[in-house]
Amino acid sequence: MKRFFLVYLVLAGICFALYEEQAEPARVFGMGSAVVATGEGVSVVPFNPAIAAHLDRYAFSGTYSSRWSLDGFMEYSAAFVLPLSFGTAGAFWHERSVKDVYGERTASLVFARRIAGKLDGGLSAKMFITSAPGADLWADPSYEGPKYNLCADVGLLYMPFEKWRFGIATRSLGEPDIALLSSSELSDSPGGQVAIGLSWEIAEDLVFAGDLVSEEGNLHRWTPRVGMEIVFFDILAVRAGSKGERLSMGAGLNAKNWDFDIALSNHRWLGNIYRFTFTAKY
Repeated sequence: MKRFFLVYLVLAGICFALYEEQAEPARVFGMGSAVVATGEGVSVVPFNPAIAAHLDRYAFSGTYSSRWSLDGFMEYSAAFVLPLSFGTAGAFWHERSVKDVYGERTASLVFARRIAGKLDGGLSAKMFITSAPGADLWADPSYEGPKYNLCADVGLLYMPFEKWRFGIATRSLGEPDIALLSSSELSDSPGGQVAIGLSWEIAEDLVFAGDLVSEEGNLHRWTPRVGMEIVFFDILAVRAGSKGERLSMGAGLNAKNWDFDIALSNHRWLGNIYRFTFTAKY
């Protein structure tokens, strides 16, 4: 109980500001989180909604993240897309929380379609839900309950050549600051970002990916992300990449109607992050 009370005080002092980027699926996570142009399938649609435009099968994806160094930490996401005659619609859910202390959730609806020629576009309407059950437990009078905030993402994907793709996406631009405790002078935001990416299919079984992503809430600082994927026999994929100073690696199994991917990345403060994604396609 003493340990929980200390954790609660620390989180209250920073306004429960734990927001960071949503969890990329395991495939691109193992490739240094380069996702804007190299992403394939339903699981990456939340990171560039334009990717949904060329999906021709309905699909479901679930991702689970584990940070074994953090007791009570939970992170998972789910995505679904449905191809329609006039475009592709989708839905997404993401949750990151510390049991009985803090929670942040994101729900979004996505629509994408071909704009012109080889250019796809997509729009994602998002709702952020932030709560602090620890404040309820300790009856903090400055806690006014969960906060609900709306914003949107916009993405473009351009495929001028067979082996090259270019993408750009905004993430949570215009999102207002969030302060869960009315008594606090500090506030936080999911942090608006702009991401620019490319992918190059060097060979039939070898892909290079690169992104340039602005710092959350700061368009004056950018971080490169690079990764590569090698596929053996159209079944087994091996990946490696770098997200700034953070290294990652991963592997995956590909089948006609399903994919399973795993990835590992180091984190300066939170230890290793393990991520698992399963996708079903029909």
